[in-house]
Amino acid sequence: MEIKSNDEVREELLVEAMNKLKTQAKEVIDGVMSDLYCDYLPHVVTDTDSNIGNRVSGVIKNLIAGKFEKVGGSMVKVSDSYQAEHFISFSSWDAMVKPLCDLMGPEIVGARVKQLEHEVASLNQQLESAWRR
Repeated sequence: MEIKSNDEVREELLVEAMNKLKTQAKEVIDGVMSDLYCDYLPHVVTDTDSNIGNRVSGVIKNLIAGKFEKVGGSMVKVSDSYQAEHFISFSSWDAMVKPLCDLMGPEIVGARVKQLEHEVASLNQQLESAWRR
């Protein structure tokens, strides 16, 4: 039977305690990671998808409402529902023009005619108001 010194006994106890701590820590970390991936990550992914959908929807609504600004010769700047600005090239609009006109040509023309009629009426009122002064 071998007799061990105090230092050797302490070292064995320390190694034993460290191995036990590693095992317990690994179990805790594995549990946390499992909870993270199974319980929380699907909500984060779903929230991210939802945020992306909301942002795209905001850009489209602002484009339809005419809330965009021409930048340079071939770009427009439009914001999304989070007020982040996005730049869209005019060349990407070319593919959209024909299908939109085919689908909604009369409605587009009618809406533009109404806009111009309102603009003419407004200009007539301004002109009459200016002549009265």
